[in-house]
Amino acid sequence: MDNALIHYGILGMKWGIRRTPKRLARARGRSKTDEIHEDYKKAHTSKSIKSMSDAELRSRLNRIQMEQQYSQLSKSNVSKGKKYTQKIIKAGTTVATVTTTALTIYNNVGKIKAILEKKG
Repeated sequence: MDNALIHYGILGMKWGIRRTPKRLARARGRSKTDEIHEDYKKAHTSKSIKSMSDAELRSRLNRIQMEQQYSQLSKSNVSKGKKYTQKIIKAGTTVATVTTTALTIYNNVGKIKAILEKKG
């Protein structure tokens, strides 16, 4: 009888996390189902502009412009949410500051009265 400890895990794998093929692909940043669309491939090839026909150039420009418009629209929605969140955080910080100041004054009323009586 041979006493041996054999490990069948994946190197670098965290405890309690199960890795299925889909999760492994997602962890690497790509999925088997996420393939680059043919239109994207056409618009982002390294083909020379001089060798393209008018139709090819037009379709490439159209695709790239649509991608830029989409990214700008997505960014504007994010920036609106970011501005709203920043306003809320700023308001919360102001409330916290006012509350802290009020509590400090309330807790030190006796000391403040003594200081004012010495001056008066």
